[in-house]
Amino acid sequence: MDFFLNSAHKFRIGEDEETTFPLGAGLTSVEPAGNEELSQDRYLDGEGAAETDVTGGQQTLAYSGHRKYGDDAQDFIYDKKLKYGSERRCYFEWEDPTGKILKGSATIANIEGPGGEAGAKGEISFEIHFNGTPEQTEAAAS
Repeated sequence: MDFFLNSAHKFRIGEDEETTFPLGAGLTSVEPAGNEELSQDRYLDGEGAAETDVTGGQQTLAYSGHRKYGDDAQDFIYDKKLKYGSERRCYFEWEDPTGKILKGSATIANIEGPGGEAGAKGEISFEIHFNGTPEQTEAAAS
């Protein structure tokens, strides 16, 4: 089993699958999360101890880095900063270093920045939230 650098992940974003831009320029960090909903219940036969079931979730990715003006993906995201509702929807694709792909409808959320100190690059952050369960494609056998 190999270890991969986070820079080996590939991301694409756009209006639809045919019109996407590579996402990564200026970004220094990505944090995927399952955003899981939990049901924690205590039953009379469990002596007060709880049981947990994961009842739902949403795959999200939180990005941070620096605003790179002229980058197609960042411009696409920041053009939506003052838009709401369905105008924040997009197509998103995440390919991990093994070639496995998650793709589908997503929403751009929590668009922040650019901000920071006067002599620093403009710091940004935003999140991508898949809508429903993304389509998963396994890596091609080599």
